[in-house]
Amino acid sequence: MMPIEVQIFAVLLVGLCVGSFLNVVIVRLPRGRSLFEPSSRCGFCRSSIPVWMNIPVVSFIISAGQCVRCGFAFSARYMVVEILTAILFLSFWAVWGWTSELVIMALFGAAFVAVSFIDAEFRIIPDVLSLGGWIVALLIALIAPDGHSVSFMEAFLASLVGYGAFWMMSRLFYGVMGEEGLGGGDVKLLAMIGALLGWPGLIGSVLVGSLLGSLVGLLSIFVLGKTRRFPIPFGPFLVTGALAVMLQLDFLWWEFWGGA
Repeated sequence: MMPIEVQIFAVLLVGLCVGSFLNVVIVRLPRGRSLFEPSSRCGFCRSSIPVWMNIPVVSFIISAGQCVRCGFAFSARYMVVEILTAILFLSFWAVWGWTSELVIMALFGAAFVAVSFIDAEFRIIPDVLSLGGWIVALLIALIAPDGHSVSFMEAFLASLVGYGAFWMMSRLFYGVMGEEGLGGGDVKLLAMIGALLGWPGLIGSVLVGSLLGSLVGLLSIFVLGKTRRFPIPFGPFLVTGALAVMLQLDFLWWEFWGGA
C-alpha cells in the first residue's frame, strides 16, 4: 500500500487536473463550442496558451493570472475551480476510500462543479449535464456496483418525484406570479440528484437549497439593495445540498441533533 502522503498527493493531483478540464467545460459548453478544439487561447489576443501555462494552479500563480503575451487578466475562477475540485476529490476519498463509490462521487462531483459555475454565470444548466447525469445515475443504480446504496427502484422514484413535483411547483408559481421561479434546468438537476442519491439526496438538496437560496435572496434585498425580481441562480444551492449528502454531512447533522 502506498504511503498516505503519496495517496493524498495522487488524489489532489487528479482533482486539479479534472478541475482544469472543468474550466474548459464551463467556458465552452454553454456557448456550444467544442471541448477539445481548438487548444486553450487567450480570450483577448486569441494567442495559444503555452503548455506550461496549462499546469493547474501553478501556472496561474507564476503568470500572476495574466496572459504572458498581452497581459490580459484571467479570471480567478480558473484557479478556484481547480482548487475546489481537488478539495472535493480529497474529501470524497476520505469518506469513501478506494472503492467504486469514490469513482461515482468524483464523477458527479465534477459535474456538479461545472453545473454550479455555469448556472452562476449564464443562468442555465446544460441538458448534457443534467439529463445526461440523470441517465448515467439510473444506469449506475441498475448495475448496482458494490457499495452503491441506492437501488434502481429508489433512484427511479426519487428522480421521478424530483422532476415531477418540482415541475408542477414551477408551473404553479408561474401561474400565480407570472414569472419563472424554478427553471427547467433546476427541475432536471433535481431529477439527476434523486437518481444518484435517492431520497436523502433529493430531500437534502431541497432543504439546503431552499435555506441558502432564501438567505442569499434576503441578503441581496436588505444588504445589496436588490429588488425581489433580482435573478438568483438556484443550481449552486441545490448542488451544495447534494454535495453535503455525498460527503455524508447529513448523517453528521442528524447524529448531532439525535445525541443532543
